[in-house]
Amino acid sequence: MIFDWKILHKHQLRKALKKQLASLKNFLHTDDDMLEDSARMEIAGVISDGEKLLTAPAADDCKAWKASAAAVMKKYNPHSSMREILDILAVALMVAFGIRALFFQPFKIPTSSMQPTLYGIHFVDTEKAHKIDGVSKLFGKLGTAGNYALFASRKALLELKNPIQMGNELYPAKEFIFFDSTILPFADGSSAMLPGVPSKVADYAELYPGKQLAGKAVDGYLSDGDHLFVNRLSLHFREPKRGDVMVFATENIVGPGGEKPSDSGDYYIKRLVGLPLDTLKIENDVLYVKPAGAEKFVPVYELAPNMKKLYSGKGGYQGHSNSIPGYSNFLRHSGEEYTVPADHYFMLGDNTRFSADSRVWGPVPRRNLIGRPAIIFWPFSRRWGTVDRLEPLDVPTGQPGVRTFSSMNLQ
Repeated sequence: MIFDWKILHKHQLRKALKKQLASLKNFLHTDDDMLEDSARMEIAGVISDGEKLLTAPAADDCKAWKASAAAVMKKYNPHSSMREILDILAVALMVAFGIRALFFQPFKIPTSSMQPTLYGIHFVDTEKAHKIDGVSKLFGKLGTAGNYALFASRKALLELKNPIQMGNELYPAKEFIFFDSTILPFADGSSAMLPGVPSKVADYAELYPGKQLAGKAVDGYLSDGDHLFVNRLSLHFREPKRGDVMVFATENIVGPGGEKPSDSGDYYIKRLVGLPLDTLKIENDVLYVKPAGAEKFVPVYELAPNMKKLYSGKGGYQGHSNSIPGYSNFLRHSGEEYTVPADHYFMLGDNTRFSADSRVWGPVPRRNLIGRPAIIFWPFSRRWGTVDRLEPLDVPTGQPGVRTFSSMNLQ
């Protein structure tokens, strides 16, 4: 069999002609209302000449036609290349936003209520953390840019040559545009600066007016918390289960006294612990569940084995407490029962002593559920990857401190 190279060459010429003709036709169609009659006639004439060439394309004729086609495009559409790039970019953005809306939505953990499963903005004690298995040995050793790029963390250091007394209340440093920082006033008129908003700095540095400070009063890093993707599609294939970590909208959720889930955003993240018609109670820091139709209560971890680690007493896990003093409306006292309404779910934070959750503002309607968190994509901490897969750090949870447990400062 002898291959005819002339046929292949003509095929290539036709292919190139069709591509340029399509570009001209598209321009004439999309910009028809903005072109003068003379321009439309000129472009249409070039298109007609190109279509005639398709029947018997010759190299020289095609080359001459391409030159005339390029000239007319440059004359009436001088920014065609930039326009094509912008068109591609627009399509890419539409696809990206479509994926975000329908499948995976980025989400930043706003508070410490789900620690140690998921972390909000928190302090890391690097000296102690490096002694713990599973914590990156690179943490705190990559310089300012490197530590932030990999671990979303900024240095928090307060080292004093001489003892000094705290002055009045902390106040934000307004000259920092992208990062929150706080000014620490001292009684002698001097000051220092630490990363974070005043309330967060007061928590991790345990500062209060009049406190006496000396030596290395603060030494660690402030992390911006976990950033994750939420799988919005998951609820279309599997109904919510006890033990699921769940993101939900806060819209129209109001407690008996007007309490709302959050003033800081439209979404919240908690662990689903009660299904519709479950009866719940908390005794001795254990959540008990009596499912609809059952005769007796059982510990929640017997129904949701993935919640067993919450009762380990390790790494910050602490079981479930009855109330936030002076704040709760549901399950306030040991043995107090609550039945979840139909089509609603009861949500609790894993950091139960410091979590505003369904004990305050009640159950969450089914329509408010957004999806399950899929992966933590930043920072590159021990939690990076699939959400809720890790066992607790092998350190005692200990006693609660100022809005947290010291064991939570190790990761």
